Amino acid sequence: MSHEEVINQLRHLVRRLRWLNVIQLIPDTLVIYGILQLAFSSQLVTLFNASFARRQAVMVTVMFALIDLCMTGIRYNDRLAGKRLISQLSGRLTTPEAELIKQFERFK
Repeated sequence: MSHEEVINQLRHLVRRLRWLNVIQLIPDTLVIYGILQLAFSSQLVTLFNASFARRQAVMVTVMFALIDLCMTGIRYNDRLAGKRLISQLSGRLTTPEAELIKQFERFK
């Protein structure tokens, strides 16, 4: 892969990681919401104005947690791909390229 292709791929990856960080807030919030609702409810648990039996509410919260885990895995794989891309870069980097690498490293 040429130097310019690597930089373009890294730019795309930084943009994707930025969006994944924002999107990750949704499943994180859902898991916390589900746990709090389970902790402070008795037999009937209300999630999003729908009543669930406690066992069903636990399953819904576990599904939220699985979605959260999948999002975390996607972010982890993207970080690994970015590290591989950065390792392919050689020679002097321009200032915007160095800034792009710094932006990527903030996602760790």
